[in-house]
Amino acid sequence: MNAPKRTVLFDLHQKLGARMTVFGGFEMPVSYSGIIEEHLAVRNSAGVFDLSHMGEFEISGPHALETLERAFTNSAARLKNGQAQYTIMCAEDGGTIDDLIVYRLGPERYMLCVNASNIDVDREWIVELNGGRAKFEDVSDATSLIAVQGPVAVAILATLAEFPIADVARFGVAEGTVAGIACLAARTGYTGEDGFELFVDNNGARQLFEAILGVGAAANIKPVGLGARDTLRLEAGLPLYGHELDRNSSPLEAGLGVFVKLGRPFVGDKALSAQRNHGLKKTLIGLQTDDGRMVARQGYRVLRNGEEAGVVTSGTFAPSIQRPIAMAYLNVEGAKNPPAVGEPVEVEIRERKARATIVRRPFYRRDDNHAASTANV
Repeated sequence: MNAPKRTVLFDLHQKLGARMTVFGGFEMPVSYSGIIEEHLAVRNSAGVFDLSHMGEFEISGPHALETLERAFTNSAARLKNGQAQYTIMCAEDGGTIDDLIVYRLGPERYMLCVNASNIDVDREWIVELNGGRAKFEDVSDATSLIAVQGPVAVAILATLAEFPIADVARFGVAEGTVAGIACLAARTGYTGEDGFELFVDNNGARQLFEAILGVGAAANIKPVGLGARDTLRLEAGLPLYGHELDRNSSPLEAGLGVFVKLGRPFVGDKALSAQRNHGLKKTLIGLQTDDGRMVARQGYRVLRNGEEAGVVTSGTFAPSIQRPIAMAYLNVEGAKNPPAVGEPVEVEIRERKARATIVRRPFYRRDDNHAASTANV
């Protein structure tokens, strides 16, 4: 078994007292001061994350857009320079290979940010589809990614940026200098809050991370690990590969149909068109246990009308709303009545049938201006 990789910030995480774990093949911080404290810092002020385990690909040239249009469910042709887009990469049967963000950096230049655990699979898939037509480069090992998220995240970065970073639109991307480090600054995130994800060369990552912590100290910024990153994304109702998305689940089943632009050829379009026309086999729902205490966790069975009907994909205690929340797939193939918000179900928790209710997602939303959505469509 290969030893886990480490990001260039590993020593800094140790200095900051992080508790480490292996995730996506990397040794990463789970938490520093505690998951709940870090979670609430992001909701109330700001948090800074090391996301350098994520993968980055660059694709450019006259045929770059052609490859992206073939590979992904969303249409990158709709992107203008300086815009980003959430999208999904599917197999021919409509199953999900990965979900990712595409950034248009120039007329024929794009960057892709992919999940850490899927870097190798994604690279092979895209390279094969590309067939050498566009220039493709995996820059993951040379790139660090630092996210700053929360209601005061932009104000913190504005004091460090040598360009008007606050003017970058939601799901926009701009090149500039932050804390003396050249960055690609994307106004994207995975928390349901405003903020930026900063792509930098490895040699500038520590200076940038420490500068953000220093300037943000007055606003009670916290370094945040993967534990709070998961509770934040789950409150925001955002899918995670390996939970809500996998090779056995399509983006339509995961409720991501707005990011599937049918009527154009891409891998999986026929299978997804059939699903849309003839109905889904399962659908993703939000759940809350009625007692407000029991947590429905991944793998727990969901019962509908006393019959097994699905399985929990993610579940946690939500610090922002002080109760357990979960997402689950329910089987709907042949069902006479589709699942509805407010419908009672049961979750089998430790051999007990706990009452639960189907609820709307996201579970948490700051306000209408910063809706907890995956992306601009």
